[in-house]
Amino acid sequence: MQGNTKPVGLVLQGGGALGAYEAGAIKKIYEKGYRPEILTGTSIGAFNAAVLAAPKYGEAHETLQDMWDYLGHEHPFPLFQQYNTAYTSLGHPRFFKLNDTFFGMLPKPSIYNISPALETMQLFIDFDRLNAPETPTLVVTATNVATGDIERFSNRTHTLRPEHIMASGALPPSFPPIEIDGEHYWDGGIYDNTPIQSLVRILNDHETEHLPIFVIELFSALGDLPKDLNQSVDRMTELVYENKFWKTFEGQDEACEFANMLWDLYQDLPEDSPVRQRPAFHRLMRLRAISNIFTIPAKRAALRSVIDFSPGTISKRFDAGYSAAGDALDADEFQINHIIDNRQPEEICPEGRETNVKNFPARGTDHTAPARRKAS
Repeated sequence: MQGNTKPVGLVLQGGGALGAYEAGAIKKIYEKGYRPEILTGTSIGAFNAAVLAAPKYGEAHETLQDMWDYLGHEHPFPLFQQYNTAYTSLGHPRFFKLNDTFFGMLPKPSIYNISPALETMQLFIDFDRLNAPETPTLVVTATNVATGDIERFSNRTHTLRPEHIMASGALPPSFPPIEIDGEHYWDGGIYDNTPIQSLVRILNDHETEHLPIFVIELFSALGDLPKDLNQSVDRMTELVYENKFWKTFEGQDEACEFANMLWDLYQDLPEDSPVRQRPAFHRLMRLRAISNIFTIPAKRAALRSVIDFSPGTISKRFDAGYSAAGDALDADEFQINHIIDNRQPEEICPEGRETNVKNFPARGTDHTAPARRKAS
């Protein structure tokens, strides 16, 4: 990190054209002085993360904004979103196009091909830089079509190429599977649309304790009963792709208890215990990092059709993401800095502290330092 910037981890969901919301949130994150040291993304989140890790030119967040301006697709119906979506379903000249034989007799495994996305990638991502040692760590995820397993492609273990990014966003049946080293891959969001685990599993001890992790959400877990077909599709999409990481726990209290238990175990276990030498112990202890996760939540009004790339809609989503990130980071700034600067583990849910179920872990605007454990 250079100057007075502050290191963070960044987790980016998939969501097609909703990725403009991520770009707006990222602009605010950069303006606040935070810089991602580790990024994980799936689908459009992988695309965004790759631009941030290795922009072709200029400042990363500005290059990302340029990309989304470039993806803004003019068409004949700028005032009517339902027609914007229908028009984009015929293709996007800078992202995807209909297969030539889609309306013909020859069968195809997908509706579109994504060769235009390759051209767009080359404009905004420097792949030589992406694989350089000094580049932030990037992990993009894809789903193995044959096995159903998640595959994590990292610039620390692979030489990342455009096909790795394209595989992460190859959502069927819209897009074809992408072949990499003899295996075929679909969109990583099929397996997990919020790749928090893919970030947590590669943290070292210092990062586990002192790296704030920002998760930008594009889909809300909460919603209303749909009143028409479009609303039904929107709500189904939200439920399929919303952040399910916390559903591992039976509510916020259990998650807090689990994190605190891990901190206790890490501190209380004797230094010479053979348990500390087990790889499984280190994998488990990385989950202490869940106490350092901050969510920039989805704003449902701004996040509708995932294929509406109209310039007006992209601009509104960008602005909404920028605003949401500002609100979240202002509320959590003290806690974020506390994690970066403090050298003692934090008890994330001290008794009597107000909790907020929408933004786990429980963090408020009370700038009183939380209770600290003392090393025994």
